[in-house]
Amino acid sequence: MARQPAPDTRDRILDTAARLFTAHGVRAVGMQRIVDECGCGKNLLYREFPGKDALVVAHLARLRATWLAQVEAATAPLAGDPAAQLVAIAGLAADQVEAADYRGCAFRNCFTEFPDHRVGEFAADHLADVRAHIGDLVRQLGAPRPDVLADRIWLVVEGMYASAAHPGGERAGDVAVALVAELTGAAPPAGRTARPA
Repeated sequence: MARQPAPDTRDRILDTAARLFTAHGVRAVGMQRIVDECGCGKNLLYREFPGKDALVVAHLARLRATWLAQVEAATAPLAGDPAAQLVAIAGLAADQVEAADYRGCAFRNCFTEFPDHRVGEFAADHLADVRAHIGDLVRQLGAPRPDVLADRIWLVVEGMYASAAHPGGERAGDVAVALVAELTGAAPPAGRTARPA
C-alpha cells in the first residue's frame, strides 16, 4: 500500500510556493527549489500538483478564496450601503499593498507574465470578477453614469496596486481609499487619513 502524505502536505507546499513566488516571481522559482525549501520529495510534490502550472493555479485559487472571504467579512456588516462596501473593498486592497512583503499583486503579475496561458487566464478571470463586483455595487448607488464611476473606481484600484510597489508609493493605499470615498460620497474609514490632492 502506498504511503499517504501528511494531511497538511498540500498546504505546506502551497505556503512554500507562495513565499517564494512573492519574493522572486513565478518564473524565477523552479519546482526543485520548492522541493528543497518545503522539504518534501519531488514525487510527493508532483502527486499533489502534476506540474508547475497546476501549482501556480492552486496558489492563485487559494489567494482568490482568501480575498473572497475577506471581502465577505468586510462588506457583510455594511449590507445596504454600497458606498461603504466599495470603500471597504478599497481598504482591503490597500491592506495588501501596505504589507511589508508586497511585490505587486499576484494576479496582476501572473496575468502579465502568462498572458496566453491558463495561469494568465485564471488571473484575468479573477480580476474580471472583482471588476464586475465593483460595477454591481456602483449600480446599487444609483449614480447617473454607473459605468463611468465604476471605471474610475477600478482605475484608482489599479493605480494603487501599480504605484504601491514603487518608490514614493507608500501612501498609495490611503490615497486610493480616500479617492474611492470621495467618488462614492462615503466617509473614509477610521485610520485612513490621506486625502487626494
